[in-house]
Amino acid sequence: MPISATRKAAIRAEIVGHAARLFRLRGHAGTNIDDIMLAAGLTRGAFYAHFTSKDDLFAEIVRMGHGLLPKLRAGPPAAALDAYLDREDLAANALACSLASLAGDIARAPLPARLAYANVLHGAIAELAKDRQRRGLDADATVAAILAVGAVVLARASGDTRLSDWLLRCARRAVKPLMKKPKPKRRASRAKKRSTSRRKAAPARPSRRAARSRGGRA
Repeated sequence: MPISATRKAAIRAEIVGHAARLFRLRGHAGTNIDDIMLAAGLTRGAFYAHFTSKDDLFAEIVRMGHGLLPKLRAGPPAAALDAYLDREDLAANALACSLASLAGDIARAPLPARLAYANVLHGAIAELAKDRQRRGLDADATVAAILAVGAVVLARASGDTRLSDWLLRCARRAVKPLMKKPKPKRRASRAKKRSTSRRKAAPARPSRRAARSRGGRA
C-alpha cells in the first residue's frame, strides 16, 4: 500500500533534519547515507525515494540556509549579529550555521551546493542591508557578513579559548558601526538656487566710465 503524501513529506523532513545535523557536525566527507538513515530510523532503500544522491541532499540542506540567515530574518540585523557573535553561544551558533560550519566542505562540493551557498550568502547580505535602503550588494553589509561568519569560523577552529573570545569581541565591535543607518544626503535649498539663477539671468550694469563715454559722443 503506497504511503500518503503527508507521510512521505514527514519522512523527507526527518531525513533532512538528521542529515543537516550530521553534515554540520562531521562534514560532507565524514557523513554517509547509512549514517543519515540510521539516525532517522529508516533503511537505506528509503533514501532513494526522496533524493538521487548524497550530493543532492547536501545541496538541499545548504539551500535551506540554517543559522545566520533565519536569525537576520527574525529581528533587527544589529541584534541578530550581536547574538550570533556571542561567545557563550559559539558552539551552538557554529554548528547551527551552514555558512560557518560548511564553508570548507562547500569549497570542494559540486556546483549545485556552491551555488546554493552563494544564494544563502546573498540572502544574508540583503537582510543585513534591509534597513540601509540601498540597491544591490551593500558594501557595509557585505563587510559585516564577512566579519561575522569569518569570526565564527576562526573562533570555532581555534583551540585557544582566549583567542576565540578575542576574535568574537573584535568582530562584534567592528560590525556595530557598519550597521548604522546612513545619514540622508542634504539637499541644497530652493531659495539659494533661485537667487543664483536670478543673478545669472540679470543683465550686467554698464560701468560709469562707459556711460560717460557714450554721453560725450552724444
